[in-house]
Amino acid sequence: MKELGIRRTIDSVIIGYAKGKITCFFGDLDNIMDVVPGDMVVNAMMATMAAHSGQPAELVYHMSSSVRNPVTYATLEHCGFRYFLANPRVGRDGSVMPTKRLRFIKSMVGFRVLMTLRYKLPLEVMHLVNLLSCGRLARGYNELNRKYKFVMRLVELYKPYAYFDGCFDDLNMERLRMATKKDDAEAKMFGFDPKHIDWEDYFSSIHIPGVMKYAFK
Repeated sequence: MKELGIRRTIDSVIIGYAKGKITCFFGDLDNIMDVVPGDMVVNAMMATMAAHSGQPAELVYHMSSSVRNPVTYATLEHCGFRYFLANPRVGRDGSVMPTKRLRFIKSMVGFRVLMTLRYKLPLEVMHLVNLLSCGRLARGYNELNRKYKFVMRLVELYKPYAYFDGCFDDLNMERLRMATKKDDAEAKMFGFDPKHIDWEDYFSSIHIPGVMKYAFK
């Protein structure tokens, strides 16, 4: 489940950036990303189950932040850059890796052109040299080709969200939040209101450190 979660969330981008495998990415920093901490999602699920226990209800609940407390990709990029400046990454040889800003490219065409000119064509040349030298460069070629395919797969997974700049209708969830506030103790214990999130503090102090501690290998 952890591996599936990493592949389907922004964590894959954070890990790729931390390892130095991703220096540029496809997307618009000004777009709103609809993200919610996992514990709030779990709290919301428990609240909906309790609210409709034994009822044949068919309501749709969107647990989202784009309406109540929107945050852009620029905030995540800024927090990531600031975090790794304060906590430099160390390579396998013990050397400190320089922290550079992640470059974002808005156009998919521009991104593919960049990847082709900077990585794919040199890889093809290396592949040809490898064949002519009876496989002497096979190890290096396979490793670089694996990294290239990793980035392109990551972009394909991320592409449906790259241009999203809209809002999910969370009216039903808001009504449920209002209903749970009748019990202050319960509302505090099972909170799922995205308005209470300070995104810069959350990314810098909780999410990115958590990814580096539990998911970074």
